[in-house]
Amino acid sequence: MAISSHSSSLTSYVSSSVTFDVCPHLALGSCSCFTQLTKKRKRGHQETKKINNASSSVLDMCLYPKTVACLHLSLGVCTCLADTQKRVHQETNVSTTNNTCKALAVETNVGDPWTIKKVLTKSDLDDNCRLLLNKDLAKKWVVPVVDKAKAENDGVEVEVFDVDTGFPLSLSFKIRPSNDSHVFNKTWITDFVGRRSLKKGDEIGLKWNENRKRFDFSVLHRSY
Repeated sequence: MAISSHSSSLTSYVSSSVTFDVCPHLALGSCSCFTQLTKKRKRGHQETKKINNASSSVLDMCLYPKTVACLHLSLGVCTCLADTQKRVHQETNVSTTNNTCKALAVETNVGDPWTIKKVLTKSDLDDNCRLLLNKDLAKKWVVPVVDKAKAENDGVEVEVFDVDTGFPLSLSFKIRPSNDSHVFNKTWITDFVGRRSLKKGDEIGLKWNENRKRFDFSVLHRSY
């Protein structure tokens, strides 16, 4: 009777304490609390060696149940949740960084700011007295920033700045409707070919400077 009474009291005590060990995790055995529970079981077995077999069985069944679940996931404590959040954060940072780099490259035109480039030919240097532009490039980068009506008649004067020498110049942009050619003329031979000693095979570049409302000019490569 003494043993039975002792077992009953022990069972009642342990049952009232079992709620502190309940851990309803969906992925059983993955939470760190299971490691702590395993250690607690070992200590419990050691501590109950002096208790009779009946008492020991009751203690083991009540205090250390076979199936344990963990509420840590919903509480935001579980390591698996932390790992997921860390991975999402890293992927977001990479995506944000990539998008930022792309936007910066577009905004500053990194790598090749010269929207109009041409390797000079003989006809660009002779008595034709004009720089013949690629039609598609001229329509994309020159026509939108000039008076097209004037360009199709007598031509429209545009400011040009030689970034290599820091020299302000000008050119006349003209569209020839007869053959739909787009050229820079007037001072092209004197102020550019002659002054910069341009030769066949040299590559020049032009770009529209929105802040200054002008075209910037540069000799990109020499043929020698």
